[in-house]
Amino acid sequence: MIDSDIKFIRQLFDVSQGLLKEIESYASDNFIPIVKPEVAKFLETIIKIKQPENILEIGTAIGYSSIVMLLAYENCKILTIEKDMEMAEMAKENFLKASLLDRVELIKGDALDVLPCLNKKYDLIFIDAAKGHYKEFFDESLRLLSDRGILICDNILYKGYVAAEKHVKHKRRTIVYRMRDFILYVLNKTGISTSIIPIGDGLSISVKE
Repeated sequence: MIDSDIKFIRQLFDVSQGLLKEIESYASDNFIPIVKPEVAKFLETIIKIKQPENILEIGTAIGYSSIVMLLAYENCKILTIEKDMEMAEMAKENFLKASLLDRVELIKGDALDVLPCLNKKYDLIFIDAAKGHYKEFFDESLRLLSDRGILICDNILYKGYVAAEKHVKHKRRTIVYRMRDFILYVLNKTGISTSIIPIGDGLSISVKE
């Protein structure tokens, strides 16, 4: 999409109020990455359609996307994993403010260490963590995904660099190449059906067949 399209769509969905608006403002002021308004709306819509009982989130940050998903369907619970201890504590405070703490299991740790220890099946999994490890996160998530479950990955177009034809700067090159490989990997992976959606920073959505 061109910039004017993105700006127009983002303005349409930028209607958060209350705690979510407070979290958005805090994230913006402190340079903390959270999902874009149009991605938050997409997650909300998918959850209203799917009505998952159990959600797994890889990458909590300060809890914004967790809250969006929990508010979308009152009968779901979420297990969310965050490596950064300070962010995990802020997320816990936000869950408490939102009166959602009883529906959240927050694990503080590296998802690469945590995921192999999980065995429960999840109806929806959302990956929004270290881009360099998306393939490992994806493979572990597939093991945990229920039949007909949905797996969503955020930031797969990495600020437009993944799709850009121009030369990629050295400091971003490794991540860009990894994300390009990841996109090809998920599109060709057997047992799932995947689509790429160019909203926010790029999403992939996969359904387990």
